[in-house]
Amino acid sequence: MSDVKSKRMLLGTITVLFWFAQYVYIPFLTPYLLSLSMTATVVGMIVGAYGVTQLILRIPLGITIDIVKNHKIFIFIGVFLAGLSSIGILLLDSPLMLFVANALSGVASSTWISFTILYSSYYEKSQGTKAIGIINALMNVGTLAAFLFGGALFEPFGIRALFILSFAFGIIGCILTLFIKPEPAGKTNVTAASLIKVMKDTKLLIVSILGAFVWFLMFGTVYSFTTSAAKELGATGLQLGALYVLFSILMIIGSFFVGTKAAGKLGEKNNIALSFVLLAVYCGGVAFASGVSLFFPLQMLGGFGSGVLSSVLMSIAVRGIDSEKRSTAMGFYQSIYSLGITFGPIVMGILVDHTSKMVSFLSMAIISLACAIFVLAIYKFSPLFSKEAV
Repeated sequence: MSDVKSKRMLLGTITVLFWFAQYVYIPFLTPYLLSLSMTATVVGMIVGAYGVTQLILRIPLGITIDIVKNHKIFIFIGVFLAGLSSIGILLLDSPLMLFVANALSGVASSTWISFTILYSSYYEKSQGTKAIGIINALMNVGTLAAFLFGGALFEPFGIRALFILSFAFGIIGCILTLFIKPEPAGKTNVTAASLIKVMKDTKLLIVSILGAFVWFLMFGTVYSFTTSAAKELGATGLQLGALYVLFSILMIIGSFFVGTKAAGKLGEKNNIALSFVLLAVYCGGVAFASGVSLFFPLQMLGGFGSGVLSSVLMSIAVRGIDSEKRSTAMGFYQSIYSLGITFGPIVMGILVDHTSKMVSFLSMAIISLACAIFVLAIYKFSPLFSKEAV
């Protein structure tokens, strides 16, 4: 096996373990928090804490990584905190401390910058979109495995066992991280001023805002209140796990799809716009769902659309950026999309408390359709998006 293939396999394995630790208990977290006699608004704030720390940390972290040039240490910290945060949620029960514990999980996810940039460095520049698609697919393999194990273990052992499993996988990931070979740093002329200039790129800003809406939609629905909506209709723990499994499988397929000839023929503009339409159909479908069975095809549509969007937008974010400044660009992109992770569940929680399930999910559908229309307009009228590449 070649050295580069070994590097890809090692980091790919760590990626799977990392996201397993982050997501094994997620399908059951919102119902668990609601069972502690908290309002939907408070629960939304606790779930949203995951995005708060990412919003705060990812830009300075990206700049720091570009200057320090040591992805290994940041990956180690991320995997360790992924396991540690789950133990915090297990041992704590006050809303404030649960907010802190879930915020710690957000700190772990902030290091995703190093995962994506280091993995992309194992590929030729011309294969940038393919590399991003693969690392995103591996992320979704980790979440898929988490949902499978979580769904199977939740009924007999409860959510506390899932918190312990998360910690165990985090520790295993930490051990494997020790075998990552540090990349040669070399000399660089990068300065804080030149990195800040990267963040003023108009195209990067637009793509980052679109990414924020993608995660706003996902964390307002799939990773928070879709679970409660399905449970209200009688979904069992196994069914909730199956719903997340379907979503993850289709996210994996969507991530791989962006690197195919079919995606190239469809065009970047259409890939993005149609995927937002799929998310709109997903949200609208959940709003009117009258039985658990309807959630399964909806999860498939939402999963595929989310997989395409997360991979295409991430690849555009670093396209044309100098290699020594890519962590900053990726940090900026991921920081802005953390706004969606933060405010998606908060806004959704407020809507659920003060309106209804139907109004809440329909609001998300309208936002997604608006994004699709915006994408079509920006590709037609902006010279920044005149040339497509997938």
